[in-house]
Amino acid sequence: MITRRQSLAALAAPTVLPILTAATENSSAQTGAPISPDDARAIAKEAFLWGMHPVAIYHLRYNTAQNEKSPRFEGINRLAWDRKPLPASDRTATTPNATTLYGMAMLDFAKEPVVIIAPEIRGHYWSLQFADNYARWWPMAIGSQFNALGPLKRLLIGPNWAGKLPEGFVGAEITQSPSDFACLLGRVALTDDTPDELKLVNGIQDSITVMSLSAWEAAKRQSLPAKDVPVVKGDYPTYPGMENIREPGKLKGLDFLRWVSLVLNDKSFTKQEDSYQERIAFARFEKLGLKAGVPFDPSKLSTDIVAAVEAGIEEARKEAARSFATSGRDMKGWNLATDLGYKDTDWVTRAGFGLLAVLGPVPSRSHTAAHGLKDSRGQPLSGENRYTFTFELNDMPPVSEFWEMPLYDSDGYFVDNPINRYSINSYMLQRGKLHTEDGKLVIYIQSDEPKDANQRKNWLPAPNSGGFQFSVRFYGPGTPLIDGSYNMPGVVRVEGTGGRALQ
Repeated sequence: MITRRQSLAALAAPTVLPILTAATENSSAQTGAPISPDDARAIAKEAFLWGMHPVAIYHLRYNTAQNEKSPRFEGINRLAWDRKPLPASDRTATTPNATTLYGMAMLDFAKEPVVIIAPEIRGHYWSLQFADNYARWWPMAIGSQFNALGPLKRLLIGPNWAGKLPEGFVGAEITQSPSDFACLLGRVALTDDTPDELKLVNGIQDSITVMSLSAWEAAKRQSLPAKDVPVVKGDYPTYPGMENIREPGKLKGLDFLRWVSLVLNDKSFTKQEDSYQERIAFARFEKLGLKAGVPFDPSKLSTDIVAAVEAGIEEARKEAARSFATSGRDMKGWNLATDLGYKDTDWVTRAGFGLLAVLGPVPSRSHTAAHGLKDSRGQPLSGENRYTFTFELNDMPPVSEFWEMPLYDSDGYFVDNPINRYSINSYMLQRGKLHTEDGKLVIYIQSDEPKDANQRKNWLPAPNSGGFQFSVRFYGPGTPLIDGSYNMPGVVRVEGTGGRALQ
């Protein structure tokens, strides 16, 4: 997932939201009583918990589809791919995947459908997955993991579209989106680190077409690589200076409410009309001047109300961060990220992911992740130490696709090292690039290069000093990697130079 803090800790149990009652809100609305600082604080907190993830997605779309000054700008309904693996110097996203190349598109179905075309693709994992403005992932996904090797075509239509369907599609090829907006996230696996493999994967990327229906018709229904799809700039609510915002999760007080107002006023961000919880929350938001069709005017709020808003948002931010940090299914000391048990009404958890891992949680039918910050004795991982991690070959992670074990520094970025290795993965094991002995695969985690040749094969470089972390990915996870029952090995600290493990 492309994120600022894509640590992908797992999900907490649903949290009860502290909200004002509908009766209180209705009474206040009928009497026209002015809002109190206590009410303002509670409403601002709720606005943050409801809006953090939609705001983060709005920010991501703005820089991808609308902000022409952004290096990520591609326009709408156009799939853009990373063309090579990210180096350690890249700081655009934390905890990135080291074994796939990502693709992303911001889709808008408000005016017309979107067409997706792919040829038969064999021998490589590839996938296209879709999420709406609440980070709810669609049940429908495309790719090798989902029994759709190709050739294939799909027509995606919006929830309110009533035009004529083009000829040439059958029912199974037509999907109606729950929202006029969707974020498409694509992946193609790199099974090796050679130039030939990269060239092959780039060819797979170029063979997958995403474009609006009108552009497809204009191209005479031919498939086009992303670079040849016309660039169309998105047209969504903005305000002057928003191009300077780098991390929406750090916005304070009225600045954050300004972004909530953008979300509320964007018709393509389809709201949950069947959600009682959301409807009554929107009624409360109006007390702070947050209402669809009405520009947000913070000048109408008194000084004490502004202070209360700031306090409420800071309280919500801390609560969301705590939820993210403490959530998860324990898997032998690892924090397993899975959508098992996730509830969309749990705004605290949803806000935590919007704050630290945009577009999470990842659907368990696609992949899960085990997040690790500590060794087998519960001590923080540190670059000053040496560690081993041992898989039993007869008890490898049960996956239908592949697994990978990337290592990051304490901020979630790849660690620069002389061999440019940021991850160990199952493809390396399958290709015989890793050393195994006595039915075991031992990974050596340390900053200095091992002297032993076999250990060098299995070396995963760590930083020279400071903390580091893991987010081990499991693509096509079996049930033990969804419910946390897999016997996940621990990261074992090695004592001194003799290599005796501290259990």
